[in-house]
Amino acid sequence: MVDNTTVLANAMLEASTDYQQRVPDVTQAGIAQVSEFLFRPMNRKYLNEFMDIFVNRIAGEVVHQRDFQNPIKRKREDILFGTTIQEIGLDFIRAHAYKDDWGHREADLTNLLKVYRPDGQVAYHSVNRYDQYPISINRTELRAAFTGEYGLNQLAAAIMQVPYNSAEYDEYGIYKQLIAEHEYRHGFFKHQLAYPVDESTGKAFLRALRAYADKITIPSRLYNAKDATIPVWANREEISRMVLYIEADAKASLDVDTLSAVFNLDKAEAQYRIQFIDSIPIPGAYALLTTEDFWMCADYDVSNDSFYNPQTKTETWYYTVIGMYSTSPFVPAILFTTETGTVNNVVEQAVTGLTITPDTAEIVPGDQLALVTTIAGTLTADPVTYAIPNTLSVAPDACIFDLTASLTTTTGEGESAVTTVEAVPLDIDTYVDRFGILHCGTTVPIGTEIVVTATSTYEPTEGARETATATITVVESYS
Repeated sequence: MVDNTTVLANAMLEASTDYQQRVPDVTQAGIAQVSEFLFRPMNRKYLNEFMDIFVNRIAGEVVHQRDFQNPIKRKREDILFGTTIQEIGLDFIRAHAYKDDWGHREADLTNLLKVYRPDGQVAYHSVNRYDQYPISINRTELRAAFTGEYGLNQLAAAIMQVPYNSAEYDEYGIYKQLIAEHEYRHGFFKHQLAYPVDESTGKAFLRALRAYADKITIPSRLYNAKDATIPVWANREEISRMVLYIEADAKASLDVDTLSAVFNLDKAEAQYRIQFIDSIPIPGAYALLTTEDFWMCADYDVSNDSFYNPQTKTETWYYTVIGMYSTSPFVPAILFTTETGTVNNVVEQAVTGLTITPDTAEIVPGDQLALVTTIAGTLTADPVTYAIPNTLSVAPDACIFDLTASLTTTTGEGESAVTTVEAVPLDIDTYVDRFGILHCGTTVPIGTEIVVTATSTYEPTEGARETATATITVVESYS
């Protein structure tokens, strides 16, 4: 515990030049002379300066050694400009086919002038906490603090500890309420699992925890907020930034060493990443796995100001906390609950066939012909109550193409006529490109029939891939 002499000596070091020159040095004059000087009516400004240093610098350090701190606090840098933070989440960009023959189609020039913007979502977080914690100290109590050896230390506790602890406890409640607010506004991904009360249920929880600790390192749209459509993930190197918030009774059934292994941490660091919480204000919920970025919390202004009332001879300190408290919908978060878990809507595709259009056609040597392949099938929703979006269809239509060619010739007439079918080798100029365009080489004989066999790239769970054929006849000119 810090004695009065130390407090007054530290105040002297922090004080202004005027204070240092006028106020007696406690190490030479003693506490009594310093007290007598500060409480003279004409020296009010020096007493005010001492109290300002004492409350805002010295007392804060004294109290912080034995105060209550919000155990789940995770804060970003202080807000320096404005009162609102805009959080932007961007979706992936859909791949477009690379065209090595760019410029041969009218659409190429049109696409060149397009503006490509990624889809995304925006969340706004604003300053929403304006709390003040006043406490008053009478001049008589202040003078008495100088007489006891540790009186100023005890006064520090009276002035700072109660307001600070009150603010921290309220903040702890705010953080817990943010979890409930997140569920109400956005919705968690929920995993239904029995409350861990023994070895069996504890191991089941740990298995699920290990699985999700790996799963959320892969981009997914499952583990973000229900109203967020962008993929979210935590990078492998950020696994140490994951935090497990768990109720005390559930934590008691788990082995801390095993929990540490899930996050690749030592036991000391795990105490920070595996955070006890007395209760999660969501029915059935007992644990939350997320990252530090889940909390969109920051201080806007934290101050301790005073006002002296000469009528009552009391000094009132106002501990003020202004800040932003919110959560991000663009961060993976898994809520473990005994209630019904999140039901993932699944659409099953059953392919029934493949068509190629046109299935018969003519082509002139050196020309091109567009072939369109379409896969047919059905989509079934699970659960059946899920409405399949109109944008979802049986896919993909992409195929692999194989070409064979033959030439049919007839010699003789009437009953003596002989028909011969010979295979025609195709050179590298005759092929189907990745856009489904058949290119016919200039050396292909007139009358050759090119059979294009399209094989779907869709891999069914059972059976062979679907195929379709088209017969293209090489002619001298179009009829």
